[in-house]
Amino acid sequence: MAKKKKKQSIKINNKVKELMDGEPFDEGIKHLSEDILVELTMLLDLKVAMLTRKEMVRSLRQVWSEGNTQLRLHIVNYLEQMGIKSKKVDITDKVSYIVSLLENHEHDKEEEQQILSAFIDTKINKINKEKIANKLNYIRQQKRMKFWEIEMEVVFNALSEMEFYHSYEFEMNEETFFKSLLTNTQSIENNLLLDEDKTDISTTLERLKSAAIYQKNREIKSFLEIVKTDHRYLSESEVTQLIRSMPPEDCFYEIDIPLSIVKEIISTIDSEYRVTMQGNNILVTKDKTHLLYGKELPYTAVASYGRTLLYRNIWREELLPLQKDISHIKSEMKRQFDHTIKDIEDELHQLSLKLDIEKNLIEKFILQFIEPHVSSALNLKIKEKVKRRIVYHFMEYIRPLKEKRRKEELLAKTIRDFKNLFPLARMLKREIYFHVGPTNSGKTYDALKVLENADTGYYLAPLRLLALEGYENLKAKGIGVSLITGEEEIIDEESTHISSTIEMMNGSIDVEVCVIDEIQMINDRDRGWAWANALIGAPAKKVILTGSIDVLDAVTKLCEYLEEPLTVIHFERKNELKLLTQPTPINQIEEGTAVVAFSRRDVLGLRQQLSKRYEVSVIYGNLSPEVRREEARRFRDGTSQILIATDAIAMGLNLPIKTLLFSKDNKFDGLRRRELLPTEVTQISGRAGRYGLEEVGYIGALDSKTLETISSKFYQPLPTLELPFSVMASLEHVMLIGEILETEQLCVILNFFADNMEFEGPFIAANLDSMLEISAIVDEYHLDLKTRFHLACAPASISSAYIESVFHR
Repeated sequence: MAKKKKKQSIKINNKVKELMDGEPFDEGIKHLSEDILVELTMLLDLKVAMLTRKEMVRSLRQVWSEGNTQLRLHIVNYLEQMGIKSKKVDITDKVSYIVSLLENHEHDKEEEQQILSAFIDTKINKINKEKIANKLNYIRQQKRMKFWEIEMEVVFNALSEMEFYHSYEFEMNEETFFKSLLTNTQSIENNLLLDEDKTDISTTLERLKSAAIYQKNREIKSFLEIVKTDHRYLSESEVTQLIRSMPPEDCFYEIDIPLSIVKEIISTIDSEYRVTMQGNNILVTKDKTHLLYGKELPYTAVASYGRTLLYRNIWREELLPLQKDISHIKSEMKRQFDHTIKDIEDELHQLSLKLDIEKNLIEKFILQFIEPHVSSALNLKIKEKVKRRIVYHFMEYIRPLKEKRRKEELLAKTIRDFKNLFPLARMLKREIYFHVGPTNSGKTYDALKVLENADTGYYLAPLRLLALEGYENLKAKGIGVSLITGEEEIIDEESTHISSTIEMMNGSIDVEVCVIDEIQMINDRDRGWAWANALIGAPAKKVILTGSIDVLDAVTKLCEYLEEPLTVIHFERKNELKLLTQPTPINQIEEGTAVVAFSRRDVLGLRQQLSKRYEVSVIYGNLSPEVRREEARRFRDGTSQILIATDAIAMGLNLPIKTLLFSKDNKFDGLRRRELLPTEVTQISGRAGRYGLEEVGYIGALDSKTLETISSKFYQPLPTLELPFSVMASLEHVMLIGEILETEQLCVILNFFADNMEFEGPFIAANLDSMLEISAIVDEYHLDLKTRFHLACAPASISSAYIESVFHR
């Protein structure tokens, strides 16, 4: 195992050198761009006071040094996905510049060398007198700390605690011995060591050491009272020997216990248990069998325990839950195995619909692959590649039969009547409900309440963050739910509900209720087709739309075309919005404020300014899903006081915003820079004063010009949206076109759709630029057409290096 870890560590270090011009991590990290450093710092949730290059590099070096193999691999994978390549800094004339700045301060040669080392890799335009002075003070503080470490015979750790070794007396029943143990004091205030009076400092530090020794003696006494007599698992001699041999740094209740003793303890519970050690875990296994189609399949149930957890249970004389755990693991393995087999059966059955394939043939197909897999692995977990192999061979078997059937069905299909390309939706005789109202009127809240009470349901969100919020809210209420977005999937095999971005709607599975959020987005130039497809094809008995009044006429006409009843329910805003009469300078921003910017650069610039006084959360499109999720959570639970975000927050994110400030009155919409539209001002402003969180919402701006523009747009009525709307081919449509064109190339199919499709009804072909860009990427890989189509539907722009890297994984 040690050799395997060493080999993996060498492999990781070699990979780092490939990415960093042959340098190790500690050196190469200095040359990464600040954008990469910021993203990596946020992804690892590092507590950095200020996002300066020096602090980020220092924190990342520490994480790398102290991290395990798994963490290092996580960092390397991220750097590889980002496609980074470090670039060394040009140091021409930098040394003389640094020395000239240093002349303003008295210093010695050693301090000069330390200053040069600290700033030699920093961009020259980032170096100034203040930074030099601060660094010089820091060096002197470190020197003073080193003096007291030597003077007090201690080491100051990262928590500002003194660490030192001290000899302690252990009184056992028949013997007394002394043992040196690592001892930690309380944290020391930063300014204590700056006191000029060394006597006072020495007295304080000695007092802290004495207090730490006293506390450690109390811990020893408490520990010995439990373990030194009549221990449930350990003899008196074993207890004494283990304490004697414990490393000085160990905790008392986590003292290592030899595997031989652990085996003896566990054998008294069940002699059939086998015990092995794997890294930091202790594995307890037992042989079992499971019946499949009349065949006994051998497997082993394995319970894994962290060494320290098991040691703690033994030292504290707690009952070991092995039998209960093994029984639970066995039951769970069998349940998952049976569920997987049922899924395979169902998939093969679906593949062979109308082909008259007998059930025992499907079972035989499954068993011939499952039996050797389980018998060799001694594990009931069925790998995905085994499932794919079964499905592949079954599809090869039924291919001639299915080809004949498909040709017969193609004769009866049409590609002109778009609404009938969603046969399941047409068959359900749907009822459409439109919750019409401004932001914060409760229209979406009421719709989601209906969804929560439904046996099955879909929530189709305009944003990944909203899909995540819907997922988390449903999960918090005990509802089985899956999350599907363009960037991530969290699948619960037993879920009854799905929360997804609207492009990922599955039109082939019917549900009781489907909520389509922000229906006014049906008019969006690039993504509107997804709302149109959802309104036409959502496979639910009850479809609930939420949106603003400007889309009501268009929705009414669409429902008349679909010949489906529409019920309109009007909502009024639940709390007041007040427009501030004066701009709010950035140095007067209060807690609970959201500042809206319209570019990543502006978001990060505002964060740098505001983070000097507040904990700040940021949300913008190019953040990875983990970081976006964490930033929203921090602002929601009060960990951060200020939110800086792009206009992504306009789409209903439930955040406790008291005041919303516009940083600018214009944005780049993908084609040109323009002033904000009244609909955008209204939608973004509505995020302030969320009902139940803030009773009044305040709207303002950082400067007078922006406030003037926002004020003029704020009261303008919304223009009515007009037909026709863009639509996009469903998966069935894409498959049909592929059959007709005899091609599997998604790019060819989508171009054909855009160039040649004419529809009956109020529709036009959608703008497919983004989908065509993505399809050109996914067509390079050996994926089935269905998978490539769903990837192309993801609401993502490959102008982001991160998003493009995700598609290339």
